[in-house]
Parts: sequence; C-alpha cells; structure tokens
Amino acid sequence: MSRRLQIAVIGSSKAICTKKAYVLAEEVGEEIAKIGAITLTGGGHGVMEAAMKGAKKQGGLTLAILPWEKMEPHNKYCDVIVATGIGWSRDAINLNSCDGAVIVGGGAGTLNEATYAYIEDIPIVALTSSGGMARTLTGIYFDERKTEKVIGVKTPKEAVKKLLEEIEKKKIKSKRPGLIKRKTDY
Repeated sequence: MSRRLQIAVIGSSKAICTKKAYVLAEEVGEEIAKIGAITLTGGGHGVMEAAMKGAKKQGGLTLAILPWEKMEPHNKYCDVIVATGIGWSRDAINLNSCDGAVIVGGGAGTLNEATYAYIEDIPIVALTSSGGMARTLTGIYFDERKTEKVIGVKTPKEAVKKLLEEIEKKKIKSKRPGLIKRKTDY
C-alpha cells in the first residue's frame, strides 16, 4: 500500500519571520505541491502560513498540526487541521508525521523541531538563504551519533529536490519500497 509523501516546513513564526523567509517558504510550499506531496506545518503564521499558501497556489494539500485544543486560530491555507491540545509538545507530532523537513529561517521553536527530527532520524534540509536557524544549523550533526546531518541548500527548488533524495536513501535503507507515493508515481 502506498501513501502520499508528507513534507514538514518548519521555521519562523510571525513574530520573527522576515519578508525574505516568508517569500522563500511560499516557494518551498509551491515546490512541495508540484511533486504531489502534502505540505505539513504547525498551522500558524509566518513561515507556516507562507508554505501552505504556496502549496495552495499549486493545488496542493496542506496539513496543520496545531498546539491548541481547538481548531482556531489557524492560518487560512489549512485544508486538514489536527488540534492537539498539547501545546508546543505538538512538535513531536509534526515530525513524526513527516517523511522529511525543510527549515526556513527559524528560532528556538525551530531548533526544538530540528532536534526532534535528528533524534528520530528524519532527513532535514535547511534553506540557508533564509537566515535564522536554517543558516545556523547547516552542515552540523547534533551529536556524536551522526544520524542526520542538516544539509544546507540555497533555493526552494533545491531544498525539495535534495530532501527527496535523502528520503529515497532512507526508503532504500529501510528496504520498504513503495510506501511513499509522489505525483510522478500516480
């Protein structure tokens, strides 16, 4: 049985999101939708909103994992909403529900999500040109286990392409082909 690829976009909330990070996140969302994958975010504003907006521009499906116990507030580009009611612990759900993650900008919350991705051996690509945690974390392993290196890229298109390559490597390594479906597989 196959399922659609789910890509998380993690990064700057509205409070610290630059115009540049917003534009880049929107482009990342567009690239995710172009391959037929689901764009997954925390459902808030800033990078989360931008990525979902970009996905919707390309007819993509969006999934929001909210920290609140209600389905409000969320950004207007959310198709499917999961209201966790567990606060920022929802970061674990975001990362457990994705095949890979793209970092755009970001601060402390993004660092938390990236750390979780690392611990769970989830591929991570950072859009270095967006600044913030994306630039800070590029090229590093979080500890001596060296499970996932944060791979830096310059463009949204490159981010999605590189992330797909890393996800494919994981799929081959796990010997579980066919679990992930891309638009080209339909």
